[in-house]
Amino acid sequence: MIRPSLRTAHAADFSLYHVTDSALSGGIDAVPGVVLAAVRGGAGAIQLRDKDASDADLLELVRACRERLASELGPRAQEVPLFVNDRLGVAEAARCHLHVGQSDVAAAAAREVLGEELMIGLSAGTAGQVRAALAEDTADVLGIGPIRATATKADAAPPLGLEGLAECLDPWRQARHVSAASAPLAVAIGGIDHRLAPEIAATGVDGLCVVSAIAAAPDPAAAAGRLREAIDQGRSSSSP
Repeated sequence: MIRPSLRTAHAADFSLYHVTDSALSGGIDAVPGVVLAAVRGGAGAIQLRDKDASDADLLELVRACRERLASELGPRAQEVPLFVNDRLGVAEAARCHLHVGQSDVAAAAAREVLGEELMIGLSAGTAGQVRAALAEDTADVLGIGPIRATATKADAAPPLGLEGLAECLDPWRQARHVSAASAPLAVAIGGIDHRLAPEIAATGVDGLCVVSAIAAAPDPAAAAGRLREAIDQGRSSSSP
């Protein structure tokens, strides 16, 4: 039996996945506007990340983003999954999807709290971590990276590069070959911009996560659109 959260992940569009940065966006109050712009430009999933915000501030941010998307996009807003980074209590209170890192609350513990309906994303920076996540079968989305060095995450692991990404994707591809429907999605993250996007998209990952390429852009919607075009270009070039 495939859990509901994994079915939700496979039904969503993670091709372009925006992870927010309050500072780059001009403050936490500006984030809902950037989120809306990113979605209008082509982002299909959003993760709210602010290590300095309180739980109360993040809970309010989740609500503000939901309201902004619903008011501007109508029913389409329901198609855009909204994750919160690290804060299990916020995810539980808001009934929001959750993304955790290797040093955050364990994905299995988060699953016990959130149940089978909400998606859980998990960061993985080595092939061993990918294999462990696959064996545990708790995460619905694996965020693999960082691909390149990034200043948006102070405790980021050393960059994988394309070679390291390929090594991490090997066990994921094997799991997907056995059963595509029961394997988690895989998205690449870390230092990705529109120039690098085609090459990463061509690897067969389900999506690309970007932070500053959208959050720091003068026109986030246009930046998201350019990234989406680059992703589509990379996928087309890898098609048989």
